[in-house]
Amino acid sequence: MDFLDELEELALGTRLKRLSERMLSDAASVYAAFNIDMQPKWFSLLVLLDRRPCINIVEASQLLGISQPAVSQFCRQLEKKGLIVSQICDNDSRKRVLSLSQDGQRQVDNMKPIWQAVTLAARELSQELDNDLYQAIRKFEQALATQSLLKRTLSIYHEHHNEIEFIRFEPKYTNDFKRINEAWITQMFELEESDRNVLNDPVKHIIAKGGKIWFAKHKQLGLVGCCALAKKKELTFELTKMAVVDSAQGLKIGEKLLRFVLQEAQKMPIKRLFLLTNKKCSAAIHLYEKNGFVHDRQVMDEFGANYARCNVAMKYLPIWH
Repeated sequence: MDFLDELEELALGTRLKRLSERMLSDAASVYAAFNIDMQPKWFSLLVLLDRRPCINIVEASQLLGISQPAVSQFCRQLEKKGLIVSQICDNDSRKRVLSLSQDGQRQVDNMKPIWQAVTLAARELSQELDNDLYQAIRKFEQALATQSLLKRTLSIYHEHHNEIEFIRFEPKYTNDFKRINEAWITQMFELEESDRNVLNDPVKHIIAKGGKIWFAKHKQLGLVGCCALAKKKELTFELTKMAVVDSAQGLKIGEKLLRFVLQEAQKMPIKRLFLLTNKKCSAAIHLYEKNGFVHDRQVMDEFGANYARCNVAMKYLPIWH
């Protein structure tokens, strides 16, 4: 019995490594059967140089999906065997151009009929038992390129352990409020004077004026998001300083926090709720639109000058009574 069968997809990497080692071992046996002194690990580089003569190490690394140090190591080994030559590039003395030597080209030509037989044998293996392993691997690699195993793991883990608590601001959280907001603002823009004033003293600039601040607290990650309602006029509030830390991105915390704040806003004496943002924040704008905000020229004219970075103004469509 194969213990990896019990582990199923959990051991996928181990199983693929085992399969790869088995295939490489069989490939070495093929070369030995034809009395060819060749290591399977050199195969892809030799074929590349046969089809793309005069290529540098950087290009070879990118085309093969192998690290530059690994390609350099293969090159040294193949040069030592006299199968490839490495010369300084005419256009850039910092780069070395690789090509097959005469002996290397002769050996590659001798191996081509063998490679053709290996191709047919591998294709037969791939398609045996109504399977198409090669195409499945291609699709698997495409899926992995779209989103890595790490991101998928973190997303699924936090989705199932995503216990979010919404807590009100207290003065002891001032540094957290500043930390969370400074991170996203400085990543995309520059801190403005109005930002500094609010982040350094949210009690004075938000709480004391009748506004409120909430935090999203993750069970494992701690305080990961915040959002404020700042009073601007009688019955008029700005939804502002909404942010989620990078470590919690992808957990839909921003959407949950926004919906919570909008629910809390309905308990307050608010007749008009707006926000100011920038076109660069496309994901946030989409989230606002999805939750009832619409673009508004009047809000822009009245409040847009509050931030130099502001080029989008929105108001919350529902009207409370």
